[in-house]
Amino acid sequence: MQILQDATSIQTALATQAELARLITIHVEVLSEYQGYELGQLVQFVVMASGETSADLDTALGYPITADCNEAPEFVSSWETIDEYQYWFELVFVRGDDGEGIVVYVPKDADPELTELLQQYTCNTPL
Repeated sequence: MQILQDATSIQTALATQAELARLITIHVEVLSEYQGYELGQLVQFVVMASGETSADLDTALGYPITADCNEAPEFVSSWETIDEYQYWFELVFVRGDDGEGIVVYVPKDADPELTELLQQYTCNTPL
């Protein structure tokens, strides 16, 4: 799992996969409008590797994202949105009133239990 929170780590990740590079670049361009803030003060990108599980993601984030999800009408998600793309799921978490957040990228070949959950709650159809 990669944690990207500065320009150097983001630039390194951009060379790994074209779709991931495009998705991260969109966020970086939008956030560049916020003058006086370092990128790491506004967003942290978490990029999961193939085969990693929801437990790995829970550990990286410091809280469980899938807790009680099977208790369906009572389940309240901790994410703002989940979008599905050709190779990735993108989860957006807003962590504070100031808008600071985390964007998580889960490859579609990650843990099947996790990707099935994400597919269930995605906001769009794959592009």
